[in-house]
Amino acid sequence: MAVTVVQTEGLSPSVLARHPELAVADWQLDWRSPRRNAVCTLADLCSQQPGPLTDLAQDFVDVATATYLTDISVPRGRNEQWVREVELVVAVRELDFWESVADQFMRLIQLLTGDNFRVAFYPRANDSDTAGSAPATAPTDPAADCVCLLSGGVDSLAGAVMLLRAGRQPHLVMHYSGNPTVRSAQDVTSKLLDTQWPDQSRFSGIHIAPDTRSPDALPYPEPDMREPSRRVRSLLYLVLGAVTAASAGLEEVYMGENGVLTAGLPLTIARSGSLSTRSTHPQVINQFNGLCGQAGWNCRVQNPFVYQTKGELIRDILRPALSPLDIQKSVSCWMTGRANRQCGGCIPCLLRRIGMLAAGLPDEAYMMDLLSNPLAHAGTDAFTNLVDLLNHAATVLAHSDEELIHQFPRLLDLTRAGVSVSEVIATLRRHATEVHQVITTHFPASARLLEVL
Repeated sequence: MAVTVVQTEGLSPSVLARHPELAVADWQLDWRSPRRNAVCTLADLCSQQPGPLTDLAQDFVDVATATYLTDISVPRGRNEQWVREVELVVAVRELDFWESVADQFMRLIQLLTGDNFRVAFYPRANDSDTAGSAPATAPTDPAADCVCLLSGGVDSLAGAVMLLRAGRQPHLVMHYSGNPTVRSAQDVTSKLLDTQWPDQSRFSGIHIAPDTRSPDALPYPEPDMREPSRRVRSLLYLVLGAVTAASAGLEEVYMGENGVLTAGLPLTIARSGSLSTRSTHPQVINQFNGLCGQAGWNCRVQNPFVYQTKGELIRDILRPALSPLDIQKSVSCWMTGRANRQCGGCIPCLLRRIGMLAAGLPDEAYMMDLLSNPLAHAGTDAFTNLVDLLNHAATVLAHSDEELIHQFPRLLDLTRAGVSVSEVIATLRRHATEVHQVITTHFPASARLLEVL
């Protein structure tokens, strides 16, 4: 059964009168009126002198916000109920545009989430008629020559450092969620970059998160009832980067992610579909760039690290510019905010730890030392993550390019976005070599697992 989510705040009374079913949806979204159950502080998007957003740019932000909040509000089921059926209704200002790109947009969300999203667009009431609304703004920074997305993780930090070391003037854009640990990592990395490159870097962010503190707030799922995967968060980054670039007349938007996660290959068959992240998959970026072109914007999002491993990013880009302590101030964990330090058992933690050691950095402390004593965690998701990661590395090293394409046919999807399959496989082989060398050198207990795979 489909879950229906409606952005009721922006719908005109005439639309609600003609479609009374919209007022009784499973969940209603509002981030402007006194009944708001979320916050979207767009004013934080500008750290420089603000200028008005166009109606279409404001629509992009609203559509991304509604989709992100919907993604959180609809938890996945188990087994055959894993793939979600979601109907989303959004109020927009440029109705003709959104109706013309509706299929493209739904395809983008399907690529990101693996779910069946059906999105309907309705005309928005005038913002002047909406209580609590404020004029939307965007940065106007004539010194900036590109936009770079900064999440607080290692890879996005490498993207910013790459540009700053090259003498570029990036406008660094962040999404602030309600997660204090992520916000702290973003603040620390922002301060770090601003201190080291004070005349080159400038920052802005937008705060989008559920917020039901108001006594008049519409209902919204409690934190323990929300979907934790956050597959749509990358859409927020894509939109914020494009809106910032389009408003400033810039063409380049950089979204850094290592080539292993970018390729989006499932570590095992059981991790197919939405169990494997596709947040920076070239098809996703290509689809989004198509929407930007339809909007008449010249900006294009690009990932400069499609053919690099995390270890290579740390070794070749971050180590020459930052101290090991500074690099390790970033945060990569999927469990961030739900524990007092990085968990050590999720896939991002494992990739981070292996990448750090492969680049010659000291080891970090984690909630669990999975790699040193894996059998102590047998039967847990963390142990499964490690076995799957080791098995994937062994598979990549043991098979030819042709055999890997046969085993992972999704590699061929990369060609649709102009990405070289042979170069991606070469990147996966270098990553697998990093995994093998780090495990056999530092973690004999995990190495014994590697021997039997």
